[in-house]
This record gives sequence, structure tokens and C-alpha cells, in this order.
Amino acid sequence: MIRKILILAVFISFFLISTAFAVFNMQTVSLDLFFVQWQLPLAVLLIAFLLLGLIIGATIIALSTLRIRYDNHRLENKLQNAEQELNSLRILPVRNSH
Repeated sequence: MIRKILILAVFISFFLISTAFAVFNMQTVSLDLFFVQWQLPLAVLLIAFLLLGLIIGATIIALSTLRIRYDNHRLENKLQNAEQELNSLRILPVRNSH
């Protein structure tokens, strides 16, 4: 219960800070991307690039997670094969060479 209240308080704090930031940074800035030029409020531009960074970061993390899951699956298969081989070797009778 306390954790939920703390998370809600942090969320509300970030919301209020970002709203105040947006209100105080409404001056228009020019964004020139060679083929197009936009006049946007600074807050909108910062939020857009923040979201773009968030999307790129989430994509990189997702790809890394997929690679780790693939490696984990491959290693689990190798472990299962090794355990099967070990179990089959345990069943074999011991031969005395003397």
C-alpha cells in the first residue's frame, strides 16, 4: 500500500514538474532537417526527442533481451542433451578389464 502511494506521489511530482517546465518553455524554436523546417515550441520539441530516445532505448533493450533468451534456450538444450548422455552412460554396465 505504501509502495503504491510512493509511486503515485513520484508520478504526480514528475507530472507537475514537467507541466511547469512546458509552461515556462513555450518559446518557438526552429528545427531544420535539411529537407523540412519546422517552427515548434521548445517543450514540444524536447518531449518529442525524449519519446524518440525512449523508443530507441526500448527497442535496443528488447533486441538484447531476445538475444539473451535465444542463448538461454540454446544452452538449456545443450544441458538437456548432456544430461541425457550422462544418464545413458550411467545405465551401461561397468566392464572389468582385468
